[in-house]
Amino acid sequence: MNEQEVAVQITQMVQFIRKEAEEKASEIRAAAQEEYTIQKQTMVEAEKAKIRKEYERKRSQIDTKKAIESSTQLNTARLKVLQAQQDAIDQAVENARSFLPQLAQNAGEYKQLMGALLLQAVKRFGPGSDLKVRCLQKDAAIVSEQINAAKQGYTAATKQQAPQVSVDAANPLTDAMGGVVVSTSDGKIVCNNTLDARLAIVSRQALPELRQVLFAEAPNLIRV
Repeated sequence: MNEQEVAVQITQMVQFIRKEAEEKASEIRAAAQEEYTIQKQTMVEAEKAKIRKEYERKRSQIDTKKAIESSTQLNTARLKVLQAQQDAIDQAVENARSFLPQLAQNAGEYKQLMGALLLQAVKRFGPGSDLKVRCLQKDAAIVSEQINAAKQGYTAATKQQAPQVSVDAANPLTDAMGGVVVSTSDGKIVCNNTLDARLAIVSRQALPELRQVLFAEAPNLIRV
């Protein structure tokens, strides 16, 4: 083989090696590009997920804050409505209380009322009890007149011996609008049947009806 043939073979070998190297380099570049694309996509998706998570967290915080603010505003409004309703009820009861002194203006009706209050209180005690009756000083004579009727009413209702009843003139009521406070002589059992106590009881019992009367015409009020 002469030098020219050797040179040709060497050239062919160099070209073959160069071609193989270029193909291998191309494969490496393709693999690297594919790996880069995968890594890039993974990083992008991870970042997107992170952003979505942060967005959801902030949106949840905003929703929670709005819900708390809405609940607070609603509760505040409800409290205002409740307070307004209670003020109206208190005013209605106070108006009724201011009417109580007028009951004494009709002597006949007031006498019957005092007799009914006394009998109602006496009936809460056992037969043969020794009872003391406290009342306003101005009502002492009326109460004294009603004692016998109360004892007769007690016997008629219970078929038992009526208690002994007397007015406690030494300890008149000073903080009541009228009515009576009946107690055993030792003061251990007490029945408050004053007009004030009766008004308080009636007010509690009539509260649902009172609410209906006062607020039935207010459909736009916040329900409480």
